[in-house]
Amino acid sequence: MCWVCVQVSVCPCVHVCPCVPTCAPPLHILCPCTTPGCPLQCPRMSPMCSVLASSCPLHPCPALPLLDIPARGGPATPSPLWLCLTPRPPGGLCVNQEERLIHYLFEERGYNKDLRPVVSTDQVVDVYLALTLSNLISLKEVDETLTTNVWLEQGWTDYRLQWNKSEFGDIEVLRLRPEMLWLPEIVLENNNDGLFEVAYYCNVLVYNTGYVYWLPPAIFRSACPINVDFFPFDWQNCTLKFSSLAYNAQEISMHLKEESDPETEKYYRVEWIIIDPEGFTENGEWEIIHRPARKNIHPSYPPESSEHQDITFYLIIKRKPLFYVINIVTPCVLIAFMAILVFYLPADSGEKMTLVISVLLAQSVFLLLVSQRLPETSHAIPLIGKYLLFIMLLVTAVVVICVVVLNFHFRTPSTHIMSDWVREVFLESLPRLLRMSQPAGSAAGAPCIRRCSSAGYIAKAEEYYSVKSRSELMFEKQSERHGLASRVTPARLAPAGTSEEQLYEHLKPAVDGANFIVKHMREKNSYNEEKDNWNRVARTLDRLCLFLVTPTLVVGTLWIFLMGIYNHPPPLPFSGDPYDYREENKRYI
Repeated sequence: MCWVCVQVSVCPCVHVCPCVPTCAPPLHILCPCTTPGCPLQCPRMSPMCSVLASSCPLHPCPALPLLDIPARGGPATPSPLWLCLTPRPPGGLCVNQEERLIHYLFEERGYNKDLRPVVSTDQVVDVYLALTLSNLISLKEVDETLTTNVWLEQGWTDYRLQWNKSEFGDIEVLRLRPEMLWLPEIVLENNNDGLFEVAYYCNVLVYNTGYVYWLPPAIFRSACPINVDFFPFDWQNCTLKFSSLAYNAQEISMHLKEESDPETEKYYRVEWIIIDPEGFTENGEWEIIHRPARKNIHPSYPPESSEHQDITFYLIIKRKPLFYVINIVTPCVLIAFMAILVFYLPADSGEKMTLVISVLLAQSVFLLLVSQRLPETSHAIPLIGKYLLFIMLLVTAVVVICVVVLNFHFRTPSTHIMSDWVREVFLESLPRLLRMSQPAGSAAGAPCIRRCSSAGYIAKAEEYYSVKSRSELMFEKQSERHGLASRVTPARLAPAGTSEEQLYEHLKPAVDGANFIVKHMREKNSYNEEKDNWNRVARTLDRLCLFLVTPTLVVGTLWIFLMGIYNHPPPLPFSGDPYDYREENKRYI
């Protein structure tokens, strides 16, 4: 069968062309090669053979113009199409070399993807891993889930997939579907969504040496235990743990990928997560500090167990706290400092309790917002939670103080009697220490002259008017209006024969009335003075609590947040290991 005509009809020339090592598959309907004038007929019948033979000096891939074949007997004209000529298999038809190679590997050699690529069962398959990070998508603290977009690089040697490239058109690499090959079944062990495998099964590269290279992309959701001690000034250590669930340590041996340094031509292990600056998307909330990689051997598990070995990639990341500082920390601090304004607010305003309760409710709202962003753990209290708890306790104490202050402020002599030690401490000692101003017109410790209230004067006036008759009151008003009361008149002499006792009897009612008024005014002044003393005690207590609460709030705020500001990741990924696991510091094998 002639390959020139195989796609059209059976060629009557059953011989093989001895001088043309190439075949030219036709793209048009061709006549049988025995037809006179056919430009692609057998070289024994046409001089075209010498043309084709001389056109192939650059084997295996010379490009020749494909001739457009006209109708039977017509002239042939060159076509703009080009054809790559490939070696013709001796004694058979010319086929695609990759197809021949696949047929050779999987049909002739009987490749079985269910068997490990080892000669004997006691041998171990070496599998090399590397991880390329494309994007750190998110870290959900509530679910304790790290979402990353990565490329999982895997490589191993399969001796059954070796071939001599000179026999197959110098093919050095094949691209095959992963379903056709044996795979080590490396999966993410600490996944958090039940999806162990990669997202897309891309083609596998198979080299003629038997080396198999697979680079599938994946979006992994791995479990990441969250340490909430210093939230929102925290850093986390998340891991991606890979192992084979189908094969144990006696069947496959997992290693980190090995590469050669082009400068020193020495080999080194890739002991870090690979990041391509051109393809990496930086996360807006997290900054990557360290990204080491390690092979872990667990002696507590036997080699027959799949948990005896694993390759773990670590991501030590630090939070960028600006978002939380603007939206949570700053409002919390400002609202907390509003609590000290309660001690400046006068008790008579009636708004002291309203202000302090409003501050307490605002802090409760922020505590609720923070609790929705963090995992429900009892291992630790987050830093912002500690601050909100501290503020709520302090504001609760301020509420109690406000109740006590209002109680002192509205005390009266009829309900409470001020003890001597209260008078000594809150009216004499503390006002001097707190630099409080004394009432006008009196020295510290001296009785103060008090102004009677209008109610006392009204009561005295009513009593005075009740004693005098209406005619006397009318005459008194008229005399004052006409200036009679202001005129000095000589005193009227007592009638002759009037004794002192009679005179005393006439004056006694007036003296008693005056004494009654004086006594009542003194009692009223004493009452008002005692009431003002209780007010002074309340103001002194307000001032004392102001000087106690303000430094407590300032020191507590600085102490709590400085703990978070100075919380930094360690300078090295692993404690006790001096190696920093960076590309700049390679460890050669």
